[in-house]
Amino acid sequence: MRGGSRRLVPFVSILGLATLAGWGTIAMIRAAHAAPGGAPPRPAPVGGPAFAGRPVAETATDPRQDQIRQLDGQIQTLRAQFHAQLDPLEAQVRALREKFDPQIKQLVGQRTALIEQGKSPEMQALDAQEAGELSSLSDQEKAEIDKVKARFAEQRKEVQQNYQERRKGLAGGRR
Repeated sequence: MRGGSRRLVPFVSILGLATLAGWGTIAMIRAAHAAPGGAPPRPAPVGGPAFAGRPVAETATDPRQDQIRQLDGQIQTLRAQFHAQLDPLEAQVRALREKFDPQIKQLVGQRTALIEQGKSPEMQALDAQEAGELSSLSDQEKAEIDKVKARFAEQRKEVQQNYQERRKGLAGGRR
């Protein structure tokens, strides 16, 4: 995205989230008043990577379990509403890119060709040499970045395993 589009995305995201939060609050209030006894209904727990490895509650008598289920339902509802509004916007952006990017690319190519034609052969050779060295440097940079990412991924995995083992130890000690 370029220019004004970069500023538009956070604005649209904040506006969408504020709208979703308002709808979620209204839906909760209506559900609370519509349910027998004024208690909101209990939605089923939500799964997925955001909840992986996190226990819902220690025991069936834990009073937080109902609240956790309710929050899971609210999260699921808000995510569905968010994607219901976001997906059409992303499709519009994709369509605009497909429409304009080829035209822009062609015009940039024509411009570059005209600029290159106006340069002396020595300047063209110097530019080609610079482009080659920059390309080589870029390849080295990508390789180094991949190594760093792999190293941090391994460290994250070790930290997660360590804490998972510690959680198992704590859970085993309570029983």
